[in-house]
Amino acid sequence: MTRDAVGPFVNAVFETISQFDMIQRKDKILVGVSGGPDSVTLVKVLLDLKETFDLTLGIAHLNHGLRGDASLRDESFVKDLADKVRLPFFSQTLEINAMAKKERLSIEEAGRKARYAFFDKIAAANKFTKIATGHTLDDNAELMLMNLLRGAGPRGLSGIPPVRSNRFIRPLIQTPKSEILAFLKKTNQPFVVDASNADETYLRNKIRHSLIPRLEQDFNPKIKSSLDRLSQIFRQEDEFLELQATQAFHLCIVEQTPSMVALSIPKLARHHQVLARRVLRQAIFRVKQDLRRISLAHIRDILAFMTASESGKSLDLPGQIRIYKTRNRLCIKKETLPLRELGKTQKPGRQDETKKPTGKS
Repeated sequence: MTRDAVGPFVNAVFETISQFDMIQRKDKILVGVSGGPDSVTLVKVLLDLKETFDLTLGIAHLNHGLRGDASLRDESFVKDLADKVRLPFFSQTLEINAMAKKERLSIEEAGRKARYAFFDKIAAANKFTKIATGHTLDDNAELMLMNLLRGAGPRGLSGIPPVRSNRFIRPLIQTPKSEILAFLKKTNQPFVVDASNADETYLRNKIRHSLIPRLEQDFNPKIKSSLDRLSQIFRQEDEFLELQATQAFHLCIVEQTPSMVALSIPKLARHHQVLARRVLRQAIFRVKQDLRRISLAHIRDILAFMTASESGKSLDLPGQIRIYKTRNRLCIKKETLPLRELGKTQKPGRQDETKKPTGKS
């Protein structure tokens, strides 16, 4: 197939790359490749743009160890692809099931965590400047609907960022899956199919195969593009609010150590609850290093605790986080021991009738 036949597709991806300033000249890009249509297309497009940007490319594949011979088939396919296009190939095999059980994560969460840790490791060892993944317009729409059904806030509804940390890039994020499949057909490029993608016991697959087709048929034939526009609006507003919250955080902070942040209660109380919630999330993140298992209900409990509880009380959160109230200070601390070993405390959202710490962590 000639360049002219596939040129419009590659040019459309180039426009996305330019719009979000994803790639600079002489970038070294590690491409995460599963062997599916999206990641295979990503390799082909970046190869087509290799001279334009003077790129150095590499291919990385993580075998999740979930599908036995099918996983080995996928790894072999990606290695053969890398050999065919003469790109360095990096691979690793992990038992994601065991990891998920050990860390109390879903299979999807554990797989995502493992993939990005693997990509980071390979990129650091080989001096890649960017990591490219094959997320598409369809992936963004599916994630938005998943998060909407779960009751997510603006951040969850901002979808998949085209660029994250100025390092992770998604050149296909504005490209529909239908165009990707058409591109592969035109170029006679094979790919592998993960049979688990048809299993509707997974929420994402149910949204992909049942909900989105129904929305397209009965409500909006361009629902994916509409959700993409909405995600961009949410993303911009979330970025703005986070900047405001960072400024508010620095105004409220009284003391900080690696395991503790103390905030001024009077200063925090002056802010609108929207900003106050974000300030608290930033404070928790600084001592916990993530916000996993920290929900909106927890943040609301902290605000209620801050205004209604007496000095000397404490409140427990997941991840060994304990909130202390002392006079005009709210201390958010990451304890080194399990909270149950530090003594009982007030349960989130409940007042202690005896004025003594009660409940369990």
